[in-house]
Amino acid sequence: MRQSSSFTAGLLSLASLASVTQAELGKIRWKGPCGLTNETYMGDSGPMICGTLDVPLDYTDSQSNKTLTLDIGKWPATKTPSGEPIIFNFGGPGVSSFEGLGLYGKEFQTQVSSILGGHNDLIAFNPRGVGNTIPFSCYTDSAARNLVALQAPADGTASNTARGEIWAQSANIAQACYTQNGENGSLIGTSFAARDTMQVLEALKGKDALLNYWGFSYGTTVGAVIAAMFPERMGRLALDGVDNPFEYLNGYNAEAVVDVDKVFEGFCAGCFATPDLCPLAKLYSSAAKLEAAVYTMLEALKFNPIAIPETGGVVTYSDVRGTIDEALYLPSSWPMTSEFIYYVLARNTTVLGNPKVYETLKSYGMSASLTSSSEEIGSGIRCSDRAHTASLAEVLPYGKARAALSKISGDGSNTDMRCAQWNRKMFAKERYTGDFNVKTASPVLVLSNTFDPSTPLTSAKNLTATLEGSVLLEQNGYGHTTLSMPSLCTAKAVRAYFMNGTLPAEGTICQTDVPLFTNLTYADVWPKDF
Repeated sequence: MRQSSSFTAGLLSLASLASVTQAELGKIRWKGPCGLTNETYMGDSGPMICGTLDVPLDYTDSQSNKTLTLDIGKWPATKTPSGEPIIFNFGGPGVSSFEGLGLYGKEFQTQVSSILGGHNDLIAFNPRGVGNTIPFSCYTDSAARNLVALQAPADGTASNTARGEIWAQSANIAQACYTQNGENGSLIGTSFAARDTMQVLEALKGKDALLNYWGFSYGTTVGAVIAAMFPERMGRLALDGVDNPFEYLNGYNAEAVVDVDKVFEGFCAGCFATPDLCPLAKLYSSAAKLEAAVYTMLEALKFNPIAIPETGGVVTYSDVRGTIDEALYLPSSWPMTSEFIYYVLARNTTVLGNPKVYETLKSYGMSASLTSSSEEIGSGIRCSDRAHTASLAEVLPYGKARAALSKISGDGSNTDMRCAQWNRKMFAKERYTGDFNVKTASPVLVLSNTFDPSTPLTSAKNLTATLEGSVLLEQNGYGHTTLSMPSLCTAKAVRAYFMNGTLPAEGTICQTDVPLFTNLTYADVWPKDF
């Protein structure tokens, strides 16, 4: 929705806040088929049914009767007997859960060889800040957003002046976010997301129901907070691709990038293992030489970016580094990524200047999205949760420490510097400040790829060590979360866990079923009677 200059004053009405009767509270109003499509995510809403649920606006104000309307989607069970519903959180923070369920619903539910087997209703709701649920955006239109994005590079490794430019840009962004959202920015934090999840569960199954939940990436932080706040209410909780919740809530999460360069090393090895799908294999004699060449190319782009005379565009270090970093999340994109790197190495302005290619480059290379406010939503939630201001001198060491861990990943300056200058009136009204040394009613299943560019295996190990009785299932693959590469072994373990609570044996490592450079999916390689 396009937001007007009166956005702040009108936010409460736009977010469907109202006093409701006691009879309406706690009931989901199912409205029928969602009818959603999203070509960007190559998914659709399929048989999803959409509805709404009113929840408390502010869980810290017990005297208020103001409510917030959550948008909820359900992908119904396809088989009987039906099991308990599973609630999904696809991470971000700030990702549309409808897009996530639309993308993966068939894989989870309706294919003959679906992961979960079709016996559970799959539930997702848009978190605060996303869609109609207290929409969070810092600019009134894309032109204003684009202008700000041009004021600084995407990360502090772009030049020796980049971090100072980002600090100044971040001050402007933080002020714009407060101007547009005001104190409503304090209502979108993770603790409220945890409480919203429990409200959805109770609307589905009643006050004493146990939570069945599958969270991915930042969704694991929400899940860990739920487990810590409501340990006695945990049923089957799967946390996939662990975003270290302690670091997320309390620090500067350098741990997140410790395996990025290992994933890129895997990209280079996979290229030479399948040279027909990777044109870069024709240019170099080994994976090690390819890897070194890409690092050399990135350094050269800092001082010699690629001009696109036909359009007046410029392809920069930040554009290329950011695009490669993003591609590491999904190995099925690696054949296309290898072509992209091939054209950058050749400085092919015809291909790089193609409008679709150029726009994609810039969306990853600039510090605010060219096409949406998703970057702002993520900042709004993260900075609200962090709730800590700092000076430039205090922030700089964290960015430098993170940059020292990875040549491919950025230094995190954008997020860190925005949050350091966040308006205190937008700090989360409730923050979980305890630890994660908890015993849940049922043991938790933690999942992680061996090589994940955003949520490394070490974070999964750290969380598993704190959640009493939890078990870590390692998938010997690459990419972000176990969904990035199909593994029948992993799928069987997940299904067994949600069907009857069976956990894999300690130390289990599942293998993947496709090579790194391929467009094969689980449907192509798994038996149809799984």
